[in-house]
Amino acid sequence: MAEPTPEQAAAIRDELDRYAWLLDECIRIPGTRIRLGLDSVIGLIPGAGDLLTGGAALALVLRAHHLGAPAPLIRHMLKNVGIDVVVGAIPLLGDVFDVAWRANRRNLELLREHFSVQSGKPQQARGAARRMWLMLAAGVIAVTVMYLLIRK
Repeated sequence: MAEPTPEQAAAIRDELDRYAWLLDECIRIPGTRIRLGLDSVIGLIPGAGDLLTGGAALALVLRAHHLGAPAPLIRHMLKNVGIDVVVGAIPLLGDVFDVAWRANRRNLELLREHFSVQSGKPQQARGAARRMWLMLAAGVIAVTVMYLLIRK
């Protein structure tokens, strides 16, 4: 894979940072320093919420795979998502856990750490941001279908 230009590398970093911010930190609770993301808010929906946000978190892991992250890093990221989904499914405790755990931010930091160790530049992504969003949508649809099938 060819190395991305500095502009492409910056665009990839910005894209991933925005995605983690949206899922983990986009909403500030007024009067506090506590930040929530869509993961915490959607996770409030009993049953389906944690499955949906787990599907969304998998999109970041998929993007890491496309960037050339090694299998041990992908497994670590999947473990973070799994912990988020399983513990997040516990009523009340899971909702508090979602605010503190921030699996997407953790995974982004793991990815950054990996690529900073490897010459400071990420490998070229094999797809555009549009492809990531399409995969995210497919993941959310797949998780929703699985939830509906299990519920029957």
